[in-house]
Amino acid sequence: MVGPLKAVENGYFRAFNFSGRASRSEFWWFAAYYALVTLLLALDLAKGGTLLIWFWLLNIIPNLSMTIRRLHDIGRSGLWFFISFAPIVGPIILLIFYVLPSEPHRNSWGDPENGGGARPKDRFSGRSAQSGYAALMRIPEAGQAHSEEFEEARRQEIHEYYRRRVLGQNG
Repeated sequence: MVGPLKAVENGYFRAFNFSGRASRSEFWWFAAYYALVTLLLALDLAKGGTLLIWFWLLNIIPNLSMTIRRLHDIGRSGLWFFISFAPIVGPIILLIFYVLPSEPHRNSWGDPENGGGARPKDRFSGRSAQSGYAALMRIPEAGQAHSEEFEEARRQEIHEYYRRRVLGQNG
């Protein structure tokens, strides 16, 4: 799950990236930030200021890219954005798309970058981090058991590794 600061950061630093995916939390944190700033700048507009107008103009591209990446995250083309121009039903359909859960697997626009319902992947092997740890620890497959001697030897091996590599003791 993406936090509010990371969502705003992604919104601006990935503003011109119309490919890829934006998780539900990333999208909604960015939307909350946008709504809050709009509300605060509306006070300036009431006094005759133009900050809100500039904010809207400067955020057209980041909002559009975030919306398109959110649509990609649920497996829809970014062209679905244009349904928002259909009176009454268009924005409702788009809102429904915004609240749908992320596709948990890789789709046409890539892997779920920010969670998206999937486990974290080891970028080198394509397996989950847990399976890599299990291989490192030589955890037996389901239904298999290790002998007591093997378990003790493995504990000693890990202890020695920790002592040498982490604590820096070579003796």
